[in-house]
Amino acid sequence: MTPHEQDALEIMHEIMRRGCCDLHLHTTCSDGSDTPAQMVDRVRGAGLDAFAITDHDTLAAIRPARQYLGQLAAAGLSIPRLIEGVELSVQDVVELHLLAYFPQGGSENLQPFLERQQKERDTRNHRLLQRLHDLGYPIDADQFMNTSDDQTVGRLHAAQLLVEGGWMPDISQAFKQLLSEGRPAYVERVRPTATVAIQAISAAGGIAVLAHPHLYGWCRGQTIVNPELLSHLSRLQKAGLAGVEAWHGEAAPDIQREVAAAGRALGLLRTAGSDDHGQNKITTTMYTCETKRTDRETLVAAALIRGADRSGRSTWLLTRRIPNGKHAGLWELPGGKLEQGEKPGQALRRELFEELAVESEVGPVRHVLSFDYPDQRVILLCLPATIKGEPQLSVHDRMEYKTAEEALRLPLLPADYALFEMLKD
Repeated sequence: MTPHEQDALEIMHEIMRRGCCDLHLHTTCSDGSDTPAQMVDRVRGAGLDAFAITDHDTLAAIRPARQYLGQLAAAGLSIPRLIEGVELSVQDVVELHLLAYFPQGGSENLQPFLERQQKERDTRNHRLLQRLHDLGYPIDADQFMNTSDDQTVGRLHAAQLLVEGGWMPDISQAFKQLLSEGRPAYVERVRPTATVAIQAISAAGGIAVLAHPHLYGWCRGQTIVNPELLSHLSRLQKAGLAGVEAWHGEAAPDIQREVAAAGRALGLLRTAGSDDHGQNKITTTMYTCETKRTDRETLVAAALIRGADRSGRSTWLLTRRIPNGKHAGLWELPGGKLEQGEKPGQALRRELFEELAVESEVGPVRHVLSFDYPDQRVILLCLPATIKGEPQLSVHDRMEYKTAEEALRLPLLPADYALFEMLKD
């Protein structure tokens, strides 16, 4: 990561630390119902300190939004911070959407890449028109292709013309019957790969964030983070992905918690975006400063130290806390909190040496779970570990190897119950 990208990433982290932001908004320049100026007015009405316009495959809304913000500032009015952005459709194991953010400006550097994507979109649109015509819906080609000089034209605009022409009762039905994937008028568009798009965003000076991962079937909304979600995020992170949209306007709270835990475990920037489209999308609406993001979090590394099998079942080392202090007398996996700047493996090796006076070899994170205590949310990172030498107790008074079934009969730390429920299967 270049120093410029690192600075951009830190700006985004700071925006998220402050909260009071919405980083996924659409205007009339793609498929939203609000003009850039109307979007700015709504952002100010919501009391947001920062916002990002992320229209599909176009930066057309950025300049008019900035101009309008300048007019408001010149009139002595307070204005929110605009983060330049764009949403890209890319091809991976499934179609994914990437949010490209340029918090220091410079989004115009991505324009050559966007123009190439627009040519592919134009080709798809011509095929879409022909398919609709063949199906008996001869919408006007000029109306469709020339909706606006600065507007990215796509299926939404075809849906609007189908409604205006009296063929469909509303936009929702147009998509349901004709335009959604798998329906008769749907036409696939050639898209760049996720890796190519991430590299293009990085080369332009931006940072890439994966939008709404729950829409790709990677989330379960459970205490244990879906390994598939972790695997895909880790793979994309290696390709240069900087963040994940942990809080999305259409994601249920348990899904948001799962994605947030996955992002925190991998050290990704976690962003929040409503995906507001104005009147064109009624399932979500712009965030306000009252929208809650997350509770206080603690990141904990726990060791999966395997012992001898018992009756064909794996056993795991458990330790019991001394009978005073917080959670006294409860059993747990060895480990502890990550300190500032520590990687999970580093933290666990340190904790095992401090707790058990042993050196250890630690593998990569195998399981992640999220558990809410009354005063904090614990994100537990479970890593396989091998210890060297005989453990010596210091902050615990007992240690034993237990199967998952045996562990579940002990008074465990609450966060560990879900893990052993999974291990017993």
